[in-house]
Amino acid sequence: MDVLATVRASGTIWITGMERADIQKGRIHMAQYPQWSYSQSRANMFDECLRKYYYHYYGAHNGWKTESADEMQVRLYRLKQLSNLYLVFGDLAHRMCESAVRSRGDGKPKPREAFLEQTMRDLLNQAYKESMDPEQWRLNPKNRTMLSEIYYGDDTLSDRVATIKERAGACTRNLYQTLTWEDLSRASTSILEIEKWDTMLLHDTRVYVKMDLLYRRRNGNIVIVDWKTGKEDDFSDQLMLYAAYVREHYRVPLEQIEIRVEYLLTGKHKEFIATEEDIRKVEENVGRYIEEMRSCVADEYYNRPKDMSYFTPMPSHRACRDCNFREVCSERIV
Repeated sequence: MDVLATVRASGTIWITGMERADIQKGRIHMAQYPQWSYSQSRANMFDECLRKYYYHYYGAHNGWKTESADEMQVRLYRLKQLSNLYLVFGDLAHRMCESAVRSRGDGKPKPREAFLEQTMRDLLNQAYKESMDPEQWRLNPKNRTMLSEIYYGDDTLSDRVATIKERAGACTRNLYQTLTWEDLSRASTSILEIEKWDTMLLHDTRVYVKMDLLYRRRNGNIVIVDWKTGKEDDFSDQLMLYAAYVREHYRVPLEQIEIRVEYLLTGKHKEFIATEEDIRKVEENVGRYIEEMRSCVADEYYNRPKDMSYFTPMPSHRACRDCNFREVCSERIV
């Protein structure tokens, strides 16, 4: 883990790698309630279903302490660790891209397409096999894979397997045809970050960012790359937060920050430059989310949530279909 200096600039604070290490090594006391923070995935879940949000961010907290946690905490913690085929595939595709980019950065030959595709298939098979051993998963849910399709006996499994096989082939074929790979093939580009977590302070809240890839061109421009393995969609607020992070951390103006979304499934890409108005809007939007999320806690200092009944279930066919917490939610739509 890189050790980052704490920097104050334009109201943004960067936490140190030393602080992260203390947390990871257990030097910082494990609190009764989870640490308050913001991320785009948290905001998405907040919009999707407040009850799911409660289960994921509060109910499951400390559920890994099987000797002291109550039965529901342990149960929710296990359910929180469930994955699904699309999530596993997306993670593996990002690891594929990371491996190829790191090989380039180390001056090694790029991994062959056939090798990348076969490796992804092997790891998908491994995830399937692990999911067939529920007892081992219950004993170590954080480090074992359990696919929700298998855990809940979903009838979508076979169709999803076929879809993922097609996507694996398309993504590996298209990776080396992307504009990003064309850029990286030039000696004049320098890689700055690959799949690196960091945080910044916004509205007195720790905001998490993790860019798939960040590199600098010869002309000084910095390119933010976001790999997508599914269908094309709209740009999210997260990309604007990335631009805000890069501007403050690397001290470059917005006009020198290029944002690129690479759709590996189709081989297409989209590019744009964030404006001051874009940054202002996303900061305002994040502020609204933070205000609404904080309204759900009874004690902001400890991040103690209000009673579970305050987190109103928001059932829908789309949200309930793949929800990890179907097992404990009586409000779900079957």
